Amino acid sequence: MRTRLIGLIVLLGITLAGVRAASRSRHSTELLPDWSAVPYELAAWSGRDTTFDPVYGSDPSDTSLLRVYTKSGQSPIIIYVGFYKDLATILEVHTPELCYPAQGWRIRPAGRSSGGQFRGHAISAKQILAGRNGTNRLVTWWYNAGSKPFETRIRYVYGTLLMSTFTGRRDGSLVRIETPIDIRGEAAANAEIEEFRSAFLPALDKALP
Repeated sequence: MRTRLIGLIVLLGITLAGVRAASRSRHSTELLPDWSAVPYELAAWSGRDTTFDPVYGSDPSDTSLLRVYTKSGQSPIIIYVGFYKDLATILEVHTPELCYPAQGWRIRPAGRSSGGQFRGHAISAKQILAGRNGTNRLVTWWYNAGSKPFETRIRYVYGTLLMSTFTGRRDGSLVRIETPIDIRGEAAANAEIEEFRSAFLPALDKALP
């Protein structure tokens, strides 16, 4: 018990130090993404911009990319990248696990999607199956703290605090990729997301600061 208590105190101390360092930071250069670095043509996919659908609620990001990519013979891919100057401040309320049910979607876990890298780090994304009004979608997402992808909110918070301590940056992003599940089933939807992600990640690398 004593060892666990000491560990908790150390963890809280690290968190407090990170928060104070972040508060003292005067990082004068505002870093923003360049969405023009993401082309409308990605391999065999063709994209078009769209507006934030009310079925997801409101978009709390500082700036975002929202497109629908289509490919012959496959379901459309909906990509959303929300960029936040301080993601930790809204992280508890803006996550697909909360946003979809809040808008009337029924969700259930669908495991994790591993594969792909972002800036030299392996991505382990969470997945859910979301259903509403007779339609079903496979949704996968992860967070980026600076250059490193994080799967969970807790890891993101501590990753952001560590990054802020050394660089003064508190920004980050949420990347969400989803596709409708058609008669081919969940496995086909997952394969399409992975195929699109492999073409999308190099462009995302260029777009995000």
